[in-house]
Amino acid sequence: MIKSINIKDLPVKDLSIAGLIIFMISTIIANLYNPLWGFIYVFGNILTLVFLSWLYQDSWNTNQ
Repeated sequence: MIKSINIKDLPVKDLSIAGLIIFMISTIIANLYNPLWGFIYVFGNILTLVFLSWLYQDSWNTNQ
Protein backbone atom coordinates (compact mmCIF):
# COMPACT_ATOMS: atom_id res chain seq x y z
CA MET A 1 0.00 0.00 0.00
CA ILE A 2 1.22 3.51 -0.78
CA LYS A 3 2.19 5.44 2.34
CA SER A 4 1.51 9.13 2.71
CA ILE A 5 4.37 11.41 1.76
CA ASN A 6 5.55 14.19 4.01
CA ILE A 7 4.82 17.13 1.70
CA LYS A 8 6.78 19.73 3.62
CA ASP A 9 10.08 18.00 2.74
CA LEU A 10 9.43 17.82 -1.02
CA PRO A 11 11.50 20.21 -3.12
CA VAL A 12 8.68 22.45 -4.36
CA LYS A 13 11.06 24.69 -6.30
CA ASP A 14 12.47 21.71 -8.21
CA LEU A 15 9.01 20.32 -8.92
CA SER A 16 7.73 23.66 -10.22
CA ILE A 17 10.78 24.12 -12.46
CA ALA A 18 10.34 20.58 -13.81
CA GLY A 19 6.66 21.30 -14.50
CA LEU A 20 7.55 24.50 -16.33
CA ILE A 21 10.15 22.69 -18.45
CA ILE A 22 7.67 19.93 -19.32
CA PHE A 23 5.06 22.53 -20.31
CA MET A 24 7.50 24.48 -22.49
CA ILE A 25 8.90 21.42 -24.26
CA SER A 26 5.43 19.96 -24.86
CA THR A 27 4.32 23.28 -26.37
CA ILE A 28 7.35 23.30 -28.67
CA ILE A 29 6.72 19.68 -29.71
CA ALA A 30 3.03 20.40 -30.33
CA ASN A 31 3.85 23.44 -32.47
CA LEU A 32 6.60 21.76 -34.48
CA TYR A 33 5.04 18.37 -35.14
CA ASN A 34 1.52 17.59 -34.05
CA PRO A 35 -0.57 18.48 -30.98
CA LEU A 36 -1.05 14.78 -30.35
CA TRP A 37 2.71 14.34 -29.86
CA GLY A 38 2.70 17.17 -27.32
CA PHE A 39 -0.06 15.45 -25.33
CA ILE A 40 1.76 12.11 -25.54
CA TYR A 41 4.95 13.78 -24.25
CA VAL A 42 3.12 15.37 -21.31
CA PHE A 43 1.27 12.15 -20.46
CA GLY A 44 4.50 10.12 -20.61
CA ASN A 45 6.29 12.59 -18.35
CA ILE A 46 3.46 12.60 -15.81
CA LEU A 47 3.44 8.80 -15.72
CA THR A 48 7.21 8.74 -15.31
CA LEU A 49 7.12 11.26 -12.45
CA VAL A 50 4.32 9.35 -10.70
CA PHE A 51 6.25 6.09 -11.03
CA LEU A 52 9.45 7.65 -9.73
CA SER A 53 7.64 9.29 -6.81
CA TRP A 54 6.17 5.90 -5.91
CA LEU A 55 9.57 4.25 -6.31
CA TYR A 56 11.45 6.76 -4.14
CA GLN A 57 8.78 7.57 -1.56
CA ASP A 58 10.81 5.81 1.14
CA SER A 59 13.52 8.44 0.90
CA TRP A 60 10.94 11.25 1.14
CA ASN A 61 9.07 9.83 4.12
CA THR A 62 10.99 10.87 7.23
CA ASN A 63 8.52 9.38 9.73
CA GLN A 64 10.23 6.00 9.73
